[in-house]
Amino acid sequence: MNPKREKIFNAAVKKFSEKGTTGTTMKEISQEAGVGKGTLYRYFEDKEDLVSSLMSYGFERLTEVIKREIEGIESATDKIKKVVEVQLEFYKKHCDFCRFLTREFWGYKNKFEENIKEIRSDYTVVIEGIIEEGIEENEFKAKDPEVAAVSLIGMVNLTALHWFMFKGEVAVDKIREEVIDIFLSGMLN
Repeated sequence: MNPKREKIFNAAVKKFSEKGTTGTTMKEISQEAGVGKGTLYRYFEDKEDLVSSLMSYGFERLTEVIKREIEGIESATDKIKKVVEVQLEFYKKHCDFCRFLTREFWGYKNKFEENIKEIRSDYTVVIEGIIEEGIEENEFKAKDPEVAAVSLIGMVNLTALHWFMFKGEVAVDKIREEVIDIFLSGMLN
C-alpha cells in the first residue's frame, strides 16, 4: 500500500474511532495524517469513499491473515479455533479499527450496505468453507454453514466489542476459550 494512503487510513481510523464519521472532518483527518487536504481528495472522492475504502481494507487484511494462519491446518475444528484466535488478536491489535467498524457497520448500514455485503461476503465465505469441510468430515453437525459462520462471526465480534467498550481491552485468551467452547460444544450439559 502507498505510504501516504496508509497514513491517511491510520489517521482516519484514529479520528473516526474517537468522534465517529459524522463528527470528524476531512480537515481533521488531513491534519492528523500530516498531509494537505488536497492530497486527501487525490486519494478519496469524499468522506464516504474514505469510509468505504477503510472498511474494505480492514476486512481484506483480516481475511488475508485468517487464510494465511489456517493454511496447513488439517482439521476443521482446529481451523475454527485458529479463526477465533486470529479475529480476537486482530481486534486487540487494531481496537480503534474495530470501534470504527462496529460503529459504521451498525450505525450507517444503509449508507454502506452494498460495500458491506461485498466485504462481508469474502470474509464469511472463508469461515463457511471451513464449516462445510467440518460437516463433510463429520466433525460438525451444523445444518446450514452460512448460519453457523455468521453466528461465529457475531459471537466473536460482539464479545470483543463488549470487552473493549466495558473492560478497556480484548481479553483474547478468556474470550477465545469461552467462544470456542460455546460454539463447538453448545451450552447444554
